[in-house]
Amino acid sequence: MQKIILFVVLAITQTLFSQTTYDLVFKNANIVSMENDNVLLNQNIAILNGKIVVIENAKKSKLKAKKTIDLKGKYIMPSLADAHVHLPETEEELQRMFDLNLINGVTKLRSMRGDWKHKEWQNKFNTINSIYPKIYLSAPPISRNLEASTAQLEEFVKAVKDNNYGFIKILSIKNQEIFTQLDSLCKKYDVPLGGHFPRLAMGNSLNEDVFFNSNYKSIEHLGGLVGEPNLIESRIQAIKKNDIYICPTLLWYSIGSGQYSYEQLEKLNGMEFVSKLTMQEWIEKTKVYREKIGEQAYKDEVAKELKDLQEKYQVIARLQKEGIKMLLSPDASSKYMMTGCNMVNEMELLKNVNLSNFEILQMATVNFANFHKEYNGVIKVNKPADFIILDKNPLENLQTLRNVKGVFFNYNYLDTKALEDMKKKLLDASSK
Repeated sequence: MQKIILFVVLAITQTLFSQTTYDLVFKNANIVSMENDNVLLNQNIAILNGKIVVIENAKKSKLKAKKTIDLKGKYIMPSLADAHVHLPETEEELQRMFDLNLINGVTKLRSMRGDWKHKEWQNKFNTINSIYPKIYLSAPPISRNLEASTAQLEEFVKAVKDNNYGFIKILSIKNQEIFTQLDSLCKKYDVPLGGHFPRLAMGNSLNEDVFFNSNYKSIEHLGGLVGEPNLIESRIQAIKKNDIYICPTLLWYSIGSGQYSYEQLEKLNGMEFVSKLTMQEWIEKTKVYREKIGEQAYKDEVAKELKDLQEKYQVIARLQKEGIKMLLSPDASSKYMMTGCNMVNEMELLKNVNLSNFEILQMATVNFANFHKEYNGVIKVNKPADFIILDKNPLENLQTLRNVKGVFFNYNYLDTKALEDMKKKLLDASSK
């Protein structure tokens, strides 16, 4: 009897699906779902009201839609998330930042240098069906210069909560007393902390138990792990126990190491979007610095930076071995870096740790979604339609991410022409 009822239910469900006219159907797609490292070959995907509602074999599919797009064997994977960005000063620059990320398949940006005005930007640009990347806001950061009473700290934390900022970033902190007060208030109002591994005035560290039992949810730049040979193992275990995420930001250190010649710097990814005047200013400042410290000191500095980078690789390998979750970002906040354009560069550096492409892509998709307790990050029925289209399988070749062919995000679809037009507009603006 139960089998008969189940058969009837399935038959009714299939009939309903066959009669539905979907908003959009993508035909003949190979799906990198990011649930695992398998690829679903030759599938059709139906989208209704911004959600994936059907995934089925293309040969057997009879889906009807208002619009059908034949991908002819291209690959679909979840769109990317940059977990460490610094939002610009003006709305015009913000829109440029959005476009640079969209052409590179990035639809989520976690702000790590907050401002109260950013809430207005979020309300304006992250509407229910906006194509702009979603921004995850942090409040104005805390530093060791902070002078505040408990009442003032509570007013600050309450404002963060009332305005739906995602977390409070700590750059540094004056003393353990202020950290303890801040953490207590963050627990009271359920506001996460994150940012640098806190250093107190005079270079002292917080009490380990105080820190690892706080509301800290993420640590940036491998802080507290690199250059700490006597503490690294105990800290890794504490990070694992408390489910703290790590965002390594390797590229910032790689470019800042000084290892590149002037010619190489000018040809780095994304530099085509930098005006000639700006590039000249950057190169001139770099020359002034290198000449000021002298040739030998410059070589010694590069050697030290590259040695530190090797240590970072070793730390990341340990984190991966322990199953500690990591987020991906190049931290494109300095000279010779460009938002959106450097995501693959960060992935390439992670290959030095012998991470698989799947493990690297997890950092920019599934891990980011899990960190924010959201439902995207994978391609699956009943999940939001939030994905990019690529020529080749990114699990085999990360370089295919340098040429995104389409973006579906927040009810919107940007096809190849729309992305190319966006890129041309950006290049034209940088040439002026």
